[in-house]
Amino acid sequence: MREARKERVTVTMPADDAAAVRRFVDAGGAESVSAYVAEAVRGRLARDRALLTLNELYTQRGVQLDPEHHAWAREVLGVAPASGPVS
Repeated sequence: MREARKERVTVTMPADDAAAVRRFVDAGGAESVSAYVAEAVRGRLARDRALLTLNELYTQRGVQLDPEHHAWAREVLGVAPASGPVS
């Protein structure tokens, strides 16, 4: 099996966040800063793909969720605070 082609990218983030990632890595929480960031990005991409698939399935079945359903799901999934805006 061939290894997937890899490409280096630059990520810009607030200095406080970068420092927190370095501390986490230094404490043994990850192999390296790049490994930590790559894993976070993979997780986000997987979540985005799953949400897109779910939305497509709802659309195929003619299901439309009301804003309060989206707000509840965001709260349960931890992607928005309970009092956050609904979009």
